[in-house]
Amino acid sequence: MTLLRVSLLTSVLAMLASGCVVEPVYARPYHHCAGGVWIEGHYGRYGRWHPGHWRCPGVVEVVEVE
Repeated sequence: MTLLRVSLLTSVLAMLASGCVVEPVYARPYHHCAGGVWIEGHYGRYGRWHPGHWRCPGVVEVVEVE
């Protein structure tokens, strides 16, 4: 009986130790401007979440004042 418990515990620990982490891949929107750069989602200066977006060169972005 103890041999069964030891083998069961060993197999459970082996499964837990051999797990791998897979990072999710997110679809990005279509690149719509020449020379644009994809900016990942991030928190702004005031703690507000900004989802991922394209930053196009030469385009003035609107800055919201809270």
